[in-house]
Amino acid sequence: MAGLAIHAFASAATPCTGIDRSLSAAQQRNYAAAIEQHLNQQLGPEVQQKITTAPQDIRQVFRLGTWHIVYVHTHVSDEPFLFYPQPPDKAAAYVTAWAGSAASDEAPSIRAWLRKNAPGIPPKLARCFAWQVTAARDVQ
Repeated sequence: MAGLAIHAFASAATPCTGIDRSLSAAQQRNYAAAIEQHLNQQLGPEVQQKITTAPQDIRQVFRLGTWHIVYVHTHVSDEPFLFYPQPPDKAAAYVTAWAGSAASDEAPSIRAWLRKNAPGIPPKLARCFAWQVTAARDVQ
């Protein structure tokens, strides 16, 4: 009986159901190189050091349409989620970044923050992200 309950919970729909979370080794390599460049242009001056990212530093990706949210380990700051309206290896820069945690009741304000700071992000992807950082940060 417990096995059935665990299976039902594991397969329950979430706001991220239907969001592409796949990440190939080739994408990790390509994204790491591009993201390293973006981080050094956008975050490097703030932290006053060179940022290096390896393929294994690309921790997660959330993709819907052309939009990508990439969770990356920078080795110099809180791990940010970087927002791109296209694949990171095709972009000149990320449009915004989010790092840190959020309380479970902050999902609506996070979605509002995304509408302002990531204009054009699909609402479903915004809902998924808000759920991820408020209710499921460590859920794969």
